[in-house]
Amino acid sequence: MLSIVVLACYLACAAWLASSVYRADEKAAHGRRIAGLGLGAIAVALHAALLWQSVFAKPELAFTVTETASLIGWPTGLIALVLTWARPRFAGISSILMAVAGVVAATTVEGNAGYALEQQSWEIAAHIVLSTLAYALLTIAVALAVALALLDRRLRSRRPLGMLTILPSMEALESATFQALGAGFAVLTLALFSGFIFVRDLFAQHLIHKTVLSCLAWVVFAVLLFGRWRFGWRGRVARNWTLSGFALLGLAYFGSKIVLETILGRHWG
Repeated sequence: MLSIVVLACYLACAAWLASSVYRADEKAAHGRRIAGLGLGAIAVALHAALLWQSVFAKPELAFTVTETASLIGWPTGLIALVLTWARPRFAGISSILMAVAGVVAATTVEGNAGYALEQQSWEIAAHIVLSTLAYALLTIAVALAVALALLDRRLRSRRPLGMLTILPSMEALESATFQALGAGFAVLTLALFSGFIFVRDLFAQHLIHKTVLSCLAWVVFAVLLFGRWRFGWRGRVARNWTLSGFALLGLAYFGSKIVLETILGRHWG
């Protein structure tokens, strides 16, 4: 029941934020944006309660695929709210992110079967927090990169923007994309470092595939950020590298877990 309430709050927030962008009257737009932010704050708070009830209040941590997605959705929604508060022109992008956070929150159902982590400590908890935050930041970077690509294609074709008018300028999108990438890369670096230090045996705990794919994603993002700094990469090149890195990270987080648990009957940890 709580998951449905969380979904409704997220979707209501998304609707108000999206509608604020279309308002020519700044006062009316501000009011709708504030209403959306308020609903979003309620959604994020209830989402946290849902995660506590369904995941963290259990005697042992056991993350299913849907619980992992919901856990990533929580900081995604929170960061989207902060982004809208700091940069109102990004309300349109944030509305999409809030809707996505709501959908993954709705999949958090208490009682789902999952494999308990054998190694449970504050070090592993810190690694989980860092990994979750890194994925959330990189999810936002990908959303911004896709929005930038759509806007660029529409402008090049000289067609009316239509619904893309909810997006900020290309310059603002590009700048925000690389800011999110830089932050996500930094946190991903810390997450990988903590994993190497705190995880006892990558092979015995069936984490080698996840680690290798995460390291490959790290290399892709590192090359992209270096190319941006040294050669000014942007546009299609930057977008392709961003999507490639995110795809590798998705395989690391979700692909390896699905294969292990569903096909091989094994688990991380």
